[in-house]
Amino acid sequence: MTGAAQPDHDHCPDRRRLLRRAVTVAAASAGTGVAATVGLAGTARAAPGDHLTMGTTNAAGPATTTLDVGYAGLTLRNTAGAPLRLVPGEQVYPQVLDSVTGTVAVDPVGDLFVRAGPPGGEVDSWLWTSEWATTSVAVRPTRVLDSRDPNLRRTIVSGASTLDPTGRLTPGNPIVLSLDHLVRDGHAVKGNVTVVGMTGPGFLTAWGSGARPTASTVNWSAAGQILSNFLFAELGTVGGYRSVLTVQVSAPTHVIVDLTSLLVGHPSQVLGGTAAAAAAPPVEPARVAVAPGEPVVIGVPNSPGVTTLTSAAPDGAATLALRNPTGATLELTQGAGRHSGELAVGVVGVDPGGLYVGDGSSAGHTAYSTANATMPVPVPPTRILDTRSAAGRSRLLEGAARIDARGRVLAETLLVVHLRDLVEYGDGMLGNLTVADTTGGGFATVWGTGSLPAASTVNWWTAGQLLSNGVITQLGDYETVGGDHYPDVVGIYLRRSAAAVVLDVTGLLVYHPESAVGTHPGPVRTTAGSAGRRARSRAIRQAAERGDQGVRADA
Repeated sequence: MTGAAQPDHDHCPDRRRLLRRAVTVAAASAGTGVAATVGLAGTARAAPGDHLTMGTTNAAGPATTTLDVGYAGLTLRNTAGAPLRLVPGEQVYPQVLDSVTGTVAVDPVGDLFVRAGPPGGEVDSWLWTSEWATTSVAVRPTRVLDSRDPNLRRTIVSGASTLDPTGRLTPGNPIVLSLDHLVRDGHAVKGNVTVVGMTGPGFLTAWGSGARPTASTVNWSAAGQILSNFLFAELGTVGGYRSVLTVQVSAPTHVIVDLTSLLVGHPSQVLGGTAAAAAAPPVEPARVAVAPGEPVVIGVPNSPGVTTLTSAAPDGAATLALRNPTGATLELTQGAGRHSGELAVGVVGVDPGGLYVGDGSSAGHTAYSTANATMPVPVPPTRILDTRSAAGRSRLLEGAARIDARGRVLAETLLVVHLRDLVEYGDGMLGNLTVADTTGGGFATVWGTGSLPAASTVNWWTAGQLLSNGVITQLGDYETVGGDHYPDVVGIYLRRSAAAVVLDVTGLLVYHPESAVGTHPGPVRTTAGSAGRRARSRAIRQAAERGDQGVRADA
């Protein structure tokens, strides 16, 4: 998008390329030494040229131990426990941000760092974990509320006494639904909300818990309508209930809520057998014997074919720890491409796309990380645009001059809205678009990047209507005539007739939840993680900034 009247100027390919890299930082040329210790106590020290000794402490100092085993790989075997443990470094940042491609490290709060990418395009990324990442789990469509039916009002755990004799919700009285029987500590819900039997114009707001936000989920303009809208809302907590949804209306109406998907940290949080089936047990890779008398030697290349380290501790309790307290804990050599033939189950490596795990095929699985994937993060419903008031127009970068005295956007107008204070370098948003006080039939399109698409987000067919629809869209960037560059914007284009426009945000698509700066999703990190947060924020900003100009964060 640009400051031109028509939304056809696109600087977004460069930004999209950068965003999908997510966290590019300057490539470094220096490698990092790797020393190894085993999990058992001991005092012996192995100098360069000496052997690694099981059951004792081994420290290579500045030397790097290279295992040149070709395609066979290094096999670390511990049949009764974890085969490999990466020890968090005390000074992981900023050293790993300047490390060689193939570096894998664990930071002090347990996040797995991977540096990958082709030469000149190295990417610093953090693997998704169930502590802070989210995933959508589709479920069988389930009706969790129908206020017309006493049996389908049983999920109401607060506010049931405020319903009228027919079960309608009454103005200003929130009801709280518990979904604890469907999900354990859920993040958000996706589905559909329907209003029916309303007595006059009004609107409905759905959110997690706490005070009602200034936002709407579905709107109606007269009595006797039946209207539905897509629902994406964060889940909250009330008392002992851990996954609740709050609903409030401005005018009496019956409400129906249908659930189609849940946003969780791990599929196992979804109850009732709707989570994905457990994966088949892994296939044990073929064992290849090491020739007798060929020990691993520190400080020189080693080519033993396959080196098998088997723990001799009782019940295999010991693990192998790779420790380097001042830098990266493990370096995986990156090849130009995947190896021909099958990648054995359990093979872990780095390619230009990131970390991959072998599955017995020639492809393997690339792990999701902050470098190659985005995740939905629910946020408290936030109104970012309401053209009917000056305050509601405060985020507009373009289009404010084409709004009439009643707050209606004139036909053939582009609005550019900035999501400042909500997200930093996000990839998309979820929310709700409302049009009101229409002057005739028309439609509006919401999008984030490129020329105006041949699609519509909400349609209306006559004057005086009030209609809503859910929206999922990319975020784009915008450059003013003066050359200021803004990330995290969304465009809205009106066609054929004027209408007031309202846009509410309920979720964001981001590479890491810390990009959702307007909320604090997931567990609160300890002080030990502050260096990691700063490193991620700095890397994401560097990736999004263009080389010849800084990014404006203000509107």
